[in-house]
Amino acid sequence: MNRNGIPAYVVHSNPGFRVRWFENETSIVYWRGSIIDRLHGKIKRRFQPDQVVELRIKGGKSSVINSEDIIVIPELYGPDLAWVYGKGIKKVVLNQNCYLTFNGYSLNKDRLISPYLDPDTLATLVNSKDGEDYLRHAFPQLLLHRFRLSIDPNTFYFQAEKKKQLCFSRIKNQQDAMQVINILKFRGVLEDFEIVPFINLPQAEVAKIYRESVIFLSFGYPEGFGLPAAEAMASGCVVIGFHGGGGREFFNPEFSYPIEQGDILGFAKTVEHAIKTYQKQPEILLEKGRLSAQFIRDTYSLELEEKEIVSAWRAILEKFHSV
Repeated sequence: MNRNGIPAYVVHSNPGFRVRWFENETSIVYWRGSIIDRLHGKIKRRFQPDQVVELRIKGGKSSVINSEDIIVIPELYGPDLAWVYGKGIKKVVLNQNCYLTFNGYSLNKDRLISPYLDPDTLATLVNSKDGEDYLRHAFPQLLLHRFRLSIDPNTFYFQAEKKKQLCFSRIKNQQDAMQVINILKFRGVLEDFEIVPFINLPQAEVAKIYRESVIFLSFGYPEGFGLPAAEAMASGCVVIGFHGGGGREFFNPEFSYPIEQGDILGFAKTVEHAIKTYQKQPEILLEKGRLSAQFIRDTYSLELEEKEIVSAWRAILEKFHSV
């Protein structure tokens, strides 16, 4: 955004914090919200409902986020998040996992509080076709901009030389992973295949694991997009498993093996089939890996992501300046 003339920065609450698991030079400011500040904000919202509740920050050109700014808020902090984070400041919701949209909501049919209906909210950004469909159905009146995520081709790229190795992320649904791996293990399918589960590794190390692996197992559900599976495809892995909802748009049966969510036996049988195919005719799986890498490279490029994000923000800013 800064490169395209739209001043922007990330707000963190922990002074000095910066994400370190991938290289970045992101512009950052730090929220100075003390207990006193929060108490003052609550009092102001109650007794001066028409007044803007500014958010104090340090590290930027200004000491506050105010009505001249737009603050981007994530989808997962509940129905009151537009009200809590700076009343009177215009907002955009960044919804990266539509299945977390209603976290913290009530089953009371008369409680219709939501940031998606808040007058301070200008628009919502969403990163998958699945998320777009979900939110358009839940909130038909929503101003929604979908953008595609990118997979960095300098980090995640095709490698034809593979080890007899399958990998998967241990972050989600470990119980499902335990079942599938043990079914394969006790059937003797994994005798000459290495299993590489990973968690909390730097991005470069994960990319190396993908490049060396023939197969990636996807256990993620629900998924707003399913970035690990897409990164594995970009690295030439044959992906087997759950698309999680958001990954439906790139789990093409031509080069991957989508499994119905919860079908553990079907998952294990498909992995066994893929391993036996690789042992007899490795070129079949290697070609699937090449096709998947090509698809990801063409569909989720850095250039397309930048173009779609900048286009969305220009539309949002046009609305902001007309309010």
